[in-house]
Amino acid sequence: MTLRRHLRKLLRETGSEGWPNGARRAPTASGEAEASFTTEVPWPSLWKFAQFAYIAEQYGYRYSGLDPELRDSGTPFFVFRPLPDARERADRTRERFPGALEGGRLPGMRAWPVPVLTLPGARSEVRLLHARIVIDYYGALGRQRMRPWLIGIPTVFLLFLLVNGELHATGLRVAVGLTAALLIALAASRVFIRRRRAALERLLERSGVRWPP
Repeated sequence: MTLRRHLRKLLRETGSEGWPNGARRAPTASGEAEASFTTEVPWPSLWKFAQFAYIAEQYGYRYSGLDPELRDSGTPFFVFRPLPDARERADRTRERFPGALEGGRLPGMRAWPVPVLTLPGARSEVRLLHARIVIDYYGALGRQRMRPWLIGIPTVFLLFLLVNGELHATGLRVAVGLTAALLIALAASRVFIRRRRAALERLLERSGVRWPP
Protein backbone atom coordinates (compact mmCIF):
# COMPACT_ATOMS: atom_id res chain seq x y z
CA MET A 1 0.00 0.00 0.00
CA THR A 2 1.63 3.24 -1.16
CA LEU A 3 0.93 6.70 0.21
CA ARG A 4 -0.83 7.67 -3.01
CA ARG A 5 -3.02 4.58 -3.05
CA HIS A 6 -4.06 5.11 0.56
CA LEU A 7 -4.70 8.79 -0.12
CA ARG A 8 -6.91 7.87 -3.07
CA LYS A 9 -8.75 5.45 -0.78
CA LEU A 10 -9.38 8.26 1.74
CA LEU A 11 -10.70 10.62 -0.93
CA ARG A 12 -12.82 7.91 -2.53
CA GLU A 13 -14.40 6.66 0.72
CA THR A 14 -15.14 10.16 1.97
CA GLY A 15 -16.69 11.18 -1.33
CA SER A 16 -14.21 14.03 -1.87
CA GLU A 17 -12.38 12.39 -4.77
CA GLY A 18 -14.30 14.57 -7.21
CA TRP A 19 -13.34 17.91 -5.64
CA PRO A 20 -13.05 20.64 -6.91
CA ASN A 21 -15.46 19.69 -9.74
CA GLY A 22 -18.16 18.79 -7.23
CA ALA A 23 -18.23 16.45 -4.24
CA ARG A 24 -20.26 13.29 -4.50
CA ARG A 25 -21.34 13.90 -0.90
CA ALA A 26 -23.14 17.11 -0.04
CA PRO A 27 -21.18 19.36 2.34
CA THR A 28 -22.67 20.43 5.63
CA ALA A 29 -23.59 24.02 6.44
CA SER A 30 -20.07 24.64 7.77
CA GLY A 31 -18.51 23.41 4.53
CA GLU A 32 -17.29 20.09 5.96
CA ALA A 33 -17.58 16.86 4.07
CA GLU A 34 -19.98 14.46 5.76
CA ALA A 35 -17.69 11.46 5.98
CA SER A 36 -14.71 10.72 8.18
CA PHE A 37 -12.10 8.10 7.30
CA THR A 38 -11.13 5.21 9.57
CA THR A 39 -8.06 3.07 8.92
CA GLU A 40 -5.57 0.81 10.58
CA VAL A 41 -1.87 1.41 9.94
CA PRO A 42 -1.24 -0.13 6.50
CA TRP A 43 2.56 0.01 6.83
CA PRO A 44 5.04 -1.40 9.37
CA SER A 45 6.32 2.16 9.90
CA LEU A 46 4.42 4.64 12.06
CA TRP A 47 6.60 7.40 10.58
CA LYS A 48 5.16 6.65 7.13
CA PHE A 49 1.69 6.77 8.64
CA ALA A 50 2.59 10.21 10.04
CA GLN A 51 3.61 11.28 6.53
CA PHE A 52 0.23 10.09 5.30
CA ALA A 53 -1.50 12.06 8.08
CA TYR A 54 0.36 15.21 6.99
CA ILE A 55 -0.64 14.73 3.35
CA ALA A 56 -4.25 13.94 4.30
CA GLU A 57 -4.40 17.23 6.20
CA GLN A 58 -3.39 19.10 3.05
CA TYR A 59 -6.49 17.59 1.43
CA GLY A 60 -8.73 18.64 4.32
CA TYR A 61 -8.67 15.64 6.69
CA ARG A 62 -7.01 15.92 10.09
CA TYR A 63 -5.74 13.04 12.19
CA SER A 64 -8.07 12.73 15.22
CA GLY A 65 -6.65 9.75 17.11
CA LEU A 66 -8.15 6.35 17.83
CA ASP A 67 -11.64 5.65 16.56
CA PRO A 68 -13.73 5.50 19.78
CA GLU A 69 -16.26 3.14 18.18
CA LEU A 70 -13.54 0.54 17.49
CA ARG A 71 -11.54 1.01 20.68
CA ASP A 72 -12.21 -2.56 21.87
CA SER A 73 -11.65 -4.26 18.51
CA GLY A 74 -8.18 -5.55 19.44
CA THR A 75 -6.61 -3.72 16.48
CA PRO A 76 -5.84 0.02 16.66
CA PHE A 77 -8.01 1.93 14.18
CA PHE A 78 -7.40 5.64 13.59
CA VAL A 79 -9.85 8.25 12.37
CA PHE A 80 -9.37 11.27 10.10
CA ARG A 81 -12.07 13.92 10.33
CA PRO A 82 -12.82 16.71 7.84
CA LEU A 83 -11.68 20.23 8.63
CA PRO A 84 -14.12 23.16 8.31
CA ASP A 85 -12.20 24.33 5.22
CA ALA A 86 -11.73 20.84 3.78
CA ARG A 87 -12.84 21.73 0.25
CA GLU A 88 -10.72 24.88 0.10
CA ARG A 89 -7.65 22.96 1.30
CA ALA A 90 -8.24 20.26 -1.30
CA ASP A 91 -8.63 22.88 -4.04
CA ARG A 92 -5.37 24.63 -3.09
CA THR A 93 -3.47 21.36 -2.85
CA ARG A 94 -4.71 20.15 -6.23
CA GLU A 95 -3.66 23.46 -7.79
CA ARG A 96 -0.16 23.25 -6.30
CA PHE A 97 0.31 19.51 -6.84
CA PRO A 98 -1.85 18.61 -9.85
CA GLY A 99 -0.19 15.23 -10.44
CA ALA A 100 0.17 14.10 -6.82
CA LEU A 101 -2.36 11.26 -7.07
CA GLU A 102 -0.95 10.00 -10.38
CA GLY A 103 2.73 9.75 -9.41
CA GLY A 104 3.76 13.39 -9.05
CA ARG A 105 5.24 15.06 -5.99
CA LEU A 106 3.18 14.75 -2.83
CA PRO A 107 2.69 17.77 -0.52
CA GLY A 108 5.63 18.16 1.82
CA MET A 109 7.56 15.25 0.31
CA ARG A 110 10.59 14.93 -1.96
CA ALA A 111 10.06 14.66 -5.70
CA TRP A 112 11.26 11.06 -6.11
CA PRO A 113 8.70 8.38 -5.29
CA VAL A 114 10.84 5.85 -3.38
CA PRO A 115 11.76 6.29 -0.63
CA VAL A 116 9.29 8.99 0.34
CA LEU A 117 11.31 11.58 2.28
CA THR A 118 9.89 14.58 4.12
CA LEU A 119 10.97 18.07 3.10
CA PRO A 120 12.54 20.21 5.86
CA GLY A 121 9.56 22.61 5.86
CA ALA A 122 7.13 19.82 6.74
CA ARG A 123 9.39 17.76 8.99
CA SER A 124 8.42 19.42 12.27
CA GLU A 125 4.69 18.90 11.60
CA VAL A 126 5.27 15.27 10.60
CA ARG A 127 7.31 14.77 13.77
CA LEU A 128 4.47 16.07 15.95
CA LEU A 129 1.94 13.93 14.08
CA HIS A 130 4.22 10.95 14.57
CA ALA A 131 4.36 11.64 18.32
CA ARG A 132 0.54 11.74 18.51
CA ILE A 133 0.19 8.54 16.50
CA VAL A 134 2.75 6.67 18.60
CA ILE A 135 1.07 7.80 21.83
CA ASP A 136 -2.28 6.54 20.57
CA TYR A 137 -0.80 3.31 19.20
CA TYR A 138 1.09 2.54 22.40
CA GLY A 139 -1.99 3.44 24.41
CA ALA A 140 -3.98 0.85 22.47
CA LEU A 141 -1.28 -1.77 23.03
CA GLY A 142 -1.08 -0.89 26.71
CA ARG A 143 -4.78 -1.63 27.17
CA GLN A 144 -4.33 -5.20 26.01
CA ARG A 145 -4.55 -7.61 28.92
CA MET A 146 -1.54 -9.54 30.15
CA ARG A 147 -3.55 -12.49 31.48
CA PRO A 148 -4.08 -14.19 28.07
CA TRP A 149 -0.33 -14.11 27.51
CA LEU A 150 0.42 -15.42 30.99
CA ILE A 151 -1.90 -18.34 30.36
CA GLY A 152 -1.37 -18.82 26.65
CA ILE A 153 2.44 -18.99 26.47
CA PRO A 154 2.87 -21.82 29.03
CA THR A 155 -0.10 -23.65 27.50
CA VAL A 156 1.43 -23.56 24.02
CA PHE A 157 4.74 -24.94 25.25
CA LEU A 158 2.99 -27.66 27.26
CA LEU A 159 0.95 -28.72 24.24
CA PHE A 160 4.11 -28.74 22.14
CA LEU A 161 5.78 -31.11 24.60
CA LEU A 162 2.75 -33.38 24.70
CA VAL A 163 2.42 -33.58 20.91
CA ASN A 164 6.10 -34.33 20.43
CA GLY A 165 6.40 -36.78 23.33
CA GLU A 166 8.91 -34.59 25.18
CA LEU A 167 7.05 -34.35 28.47
CA HIS A 168 10.03 -35.19 30.68
CA ALA A 169 12.35 -33.29 33.02
CA THR A 170 14.66 -31.91 30.32
CA GLY A 171 11.77 -30.87 28.10
CA LEU A 172 10.01 -29.18 31.00
CA ARG A 173 13.15 -27.25 31.95
CA VAL A 174 13.54 -26.02 28.38
CA ALA A 175 9.85 -25.03 28.21
CA VAL A 176 10.05 -23.21 31.54
CA GLY A 177 13.16 -21.32 30.40
CA LEU A 178 11.60 -20.28 27.11
CA THR A 179 8.37 -19.28 28.84
CA ALA A 180 10.27 -17.16 31.36
CA ALA A 181 12.31 -15.50 28.59
CA LEU A 182 9.20 -14.60 26.59
CA LEU A 183 7.36 -13.26 29.63
CA ILE A 184 10.37 -11.15 30.62
CA ALA A 185 10.56 -9.76 27.06
CA LEU A 186 6.85 -8.99 27.20
CA ALA A 187 7.20 -7.19 30.53
CA ALA A 188 10.22 -5.25 29.23
CA SER A 189 8.24 -4.16 26.17
CA ARG A 190 5.52 -2.78 28.44
CA VAL A 191 8.11 -0.75 30.36
CA PHE A 192 9.57 0.54 27.09
CA ILE A 193 6.12 1.54 25.84
CA ARG A 194 5.34 3.49 29.01
CA ARG A 195 8.67 5.34 28.95
CA ARG A 196 8.49 6.07 25.23
CA ARG A 197 4.95 7.37 25.55
CA ALA A 198 5.91 9.63 28.46
CA ALA A 199 8.82 11.06 26.45
CA LEU A 200 6.56 11.82 23.48
CA GLU A 201 3.96 13.44 25.75
CA ARG A 202 6.69 15.74 27.05
CA LEU A 203 7.71 16.56 23.47
CA LEU A 204 4.15 17.54 22.59
CA GLU A 205 3.80 19.55 25.79
CA ARG A 206 6.95 21.54 24.93
CA SER A 207 5.47 22.18 21.49
CA GLY A 208 2.20 23.45 22.94
CA VAL A 209 0.18 20.44 21.80
CA ARG A 210 -2.27 18.89 24.25
CA TRP A 211 -2.69 15.21 23.42
CA PRO A 212 -4.87 13.23 23.77
CA PRO A 213 -7.26 16.14 23.20
